[in-house]
Amino acid sequence: MELLILVPILGLLALYIAYKEWLNIAYRQWQAEMGLFKRRLAAYDELKSAVGGVSAGPAAAPVDTERFAQAMSDMRFLFDEEVERFVGGLYEAALKKHALDALLEKVNGHGKAPADQALIEQALDRSRELASQISNGIYREMPEHMEKFMRRRPLSSAAHSTLPPVMPSCQPTRPEPSRHP
Repeated sequence: MELLILVPILGLLALYIAYKEWLNIAYRQWQAEMGLFKRRLAAYDELKSAVGGVSAGPAAAPVDTERFAQAMSDMRFLFDEEVERFVGGLYEAALKKHALDALLEKVNGHGKAPADQALIEQALDRSRELASQISNGIYREMPEHMEKFMRRRPLSSAAHSTLPPVMPSCQPTRPEPSRHP
């Protein structure tokens, strides 16, 4: 008689322990996802602050290429290769703009000939293009690239499942009924 009472109690206790363990795993997974979310957001914020007030003129605040490179390094394992290539392209544009702006600052007011003025205008136009590319990349395109990494995945998603997918050949099949009388 005691055994009949003890078996359901032990079953309920096992279910309770399994449920508590599932909650513990779910909570730790949530903590890990939140930590990753915060690190990704911090890396993006660092990129934005490195770009700062980028604009076309050499007198404007330049892109802080060292902070940009550090942010890229921090992002390396937080995102996929596509984001890494995209940010690398923005970094190359920032380096080009930095070099171009340094040259424009050196020749500021020295080019009086019409040919020199034409080259200076071309350089300023290119500087504006690079500034636009960097700003659009950081403020418009980068959030689109990051979006897939910033969304929370449900706990029951296949990406978090520890069970392998069922192979079609392993699925049980029902024998077809015999058509012979």
